[in-house]
Amino acid sequence: MLKKHIDIKLLKYLAVFYTVVILLVQFKKSYWKVIGSKSYGPLGWGDLFSYSVLIDWVVVIVFMTFISILTKIMFEKWGAEGWKKIIWVHVFFSFFIGYFIFFMTAVISLIIGETSFSEASRYLSFNYFIAVVEVNFLVYFAMIGIINVYYYIKKVRNIEIQKAQVETHLATAKLNMLKAQLHPHFIFNTLNSISALVEIDKEKAQNLIADFGDLFRDLLDFKDENLIPLYKELEILDKYIGIISVRFSDHLSIEKYIEKDVENALVPHMLLQPIVENAIKHGYGYSTTELTISLKIHKDAEFIFFEIENDGEPIAQPFEELLQNGTGLKNTQDRLKTLYGNEVGFKVENNISKRGVITLIKIPLK
Repeated sequence: MLKKHIDIKLLKYLAVFYTVVILLVQFKKSYWKVIGSKSYGPLGWGDLFSYSVLIDWVVVIVFMTFISILTKIMFEKWGAEGWKKIIWVHVFFSFFIGYFIFFMTAVISLIIGETSFSEASRYLSFNYFIAVVEVNFLVYFAMIGIINVYYYIKKVRNIEIQKAQVETHLATAKLNMLKAQLHPHFIFNTLNSISALVEIDKEKAQNLIADFGDLFRDLLDFKDENLIPLYKELEILDKYIGIISVRFSDHLSIEKYIEKDVENALVPHMLLQPIVENAIKHGYGYSTTELTISLKIHKDAEFIFFEIENDGEPIAQPFEELLQNGTGLKNTQDRLKTLYGNEVGFKVENNISKRGVITLIKIPLK
């Protein structure tokens, strides 16, 4: 029953504190001995540094072990509302500790032959108790302070850990929800592409369905992963491009420039597909029937950078309005914010140097 209430680390702190107290007391006695004080003058050095000092240390640590257990039990049973009862219990034990220590020290000293009966009885006298009552009181409450501070810090740390765990669970739940939104969005758009081919070329439509099944199998393999290696993400993207290229035939060109040392970096699952899909969807227009999509990926010491660019129609809306109207873009931004917080960079803008739209993404390198 009591074993679960014993905290070894706390006992070490109490032992260190009382060791310091013992050393200070012995230093004081030695000082008065050296200068010839009447208080300690008649005692020899062997009397000052005897087994009784060690016995006193052991007795106090045993007593405070009991007090630390009692303190924890009182907090668990009475809580903050029982603070008055807790204080009165400690006041009682702060006076009781003196008699307990003196009694146990005297008994053990008699047993091991360290002191005579008359010397031991001196420790149990009321006069001796009164002589050191304030010291015992202050030492006791100093150790009670250590106990309470220790448990308070431990409680705060546990709360912080629980808070971090809750935040992690919420972030994971949010990511799963976002991915659950993304997959139907992707499936719907891909099925629309297949549907458009059915009337034009049934054989191509059948092949496209098989390719789509292969791609969707890859998506399911990583359905529980928030971060995957970039080379895996590129493999999924290639399969998507293979499907979408059938629809646009020779009117769509995809160019990729991938830095060699970046392919093992971890990136969000399904990061690139909705961006490329958006670049294709909005790139075509009345004046644009031929479209080139350029994907560039590079890194520095801290971040990995993605540039997805098309040479098609410019956007007429600000980026904020695009986020409101586009499921894929808004979903991507929410996932990036959930995963990386303020370290992420994400924007879509017209390419001012040449025709087209460019999407820029910056995420921490992992």
